[in-house]
Amino acid sequence: MLKLMRKIPAGMVLVPMLISALINTFAPNFFKSLGGLSETLFTGKGTNYLVALVTLCASTALDIKTLGHVLKKQGLLMAVKFGLAAILGFIYIKLFGMEGILGVSAIAFVVGMCAINPSLYLGLMNDYGTKEDEAAFGFVGVFCVPAISVLVFSTSHATPIDWMPLLSALFLVIIGVIIGNLDKDMGKFLGQVVGPLTIFLGIAAGSTINLKSAFKSGPSGILLVIFFYLFIMTAMYLFETKALKSNGIAAVGLSAAAGLNVVVPNMIAEIYPEYASYAATATTQLAMAVVITAILTPIMVKYLAKKKGISGREL
Repeated sequence: MLKLMRKIPAGMVLVPMLISALINTFAPNFFKSLGGLSETLFTGKGTNYLVALVTLCASTALDIKTLGHVLKKQGLLMAVKFGLAAILGFIYIKLFGMEGILGVSAIAFVVGMCAINPSLYLGLMNDYGTKEDEAAFGFVGVFCVPAISVLVFSTSHATPIDWMPLLSALFLVIIGVIIGNLDKDMGKFLGQVVGPLTIFLGIAAGSTINLKSAFKSGPSGILLVIFFYLFIMTAMYLFETKALKSNGIAAVGLSAAAGLNVVVPNMIAEIYPEYASYAATATTQLAMAVVITAILTPIMVKYLAKKKGISGREL
């Protein structure tokens, strides 16, 4: 199994995620029936803990001397991504209202544009990125918090913003950076767990995906993915290659949806009950986006890496 995962781009995340999604699709209550530790580890119940743990541990690899590189590259890429998502969301709502167009509601559109899969990014950077790109997982993980997508939706919808979820995630990054820079040995020790933990991040992400529901979204789910790649990935790739003079690997690697993104429509529906009717359809469309981008993004990264003459690193 390990050899198979090594052969597939981001396979350390992708393979466990798809296996977990299959189990959740055809036997959704299997691990729930076991309860206790098994349920916590193999379902979405432990996702926040895993993301928090990997965020802190990965951040220990951020040398304070290279932090500027992360902020200059991944920081600016995140600014482009979420700034553009907010602007596009505002325009989308103004033009098409909450109903949206061609079956893609405003909720699905905004959350889709914000979609990011740090686990897949980490796997791809582990294969094709630099050590600095890999160490940026903690920083990138901040933007996977579902509340960030809610924040962007609130911005697009011109409503008050809650900054606490963002500050909470940034706190973990800061703690990781402090540990890694004050005690290099401790930083190295904690950093070693990031690789194995990506497998469990994949399992946790897949446990939230129902493949049957994902494919029920049909054309509208595929259209959402097209919007995502056309508007967000293209802009990030052009920014990285033209403005940052880099190879574009990080930008494409950041262009995928995660299982956590699927829960956002229901979070928005709880905050704005008047939009609850859009939540179910948006959820299935985002589930479709998770499945499609989990397959296509690694393929695109591998193609781009080959074109740029970048060889995958041994795990």
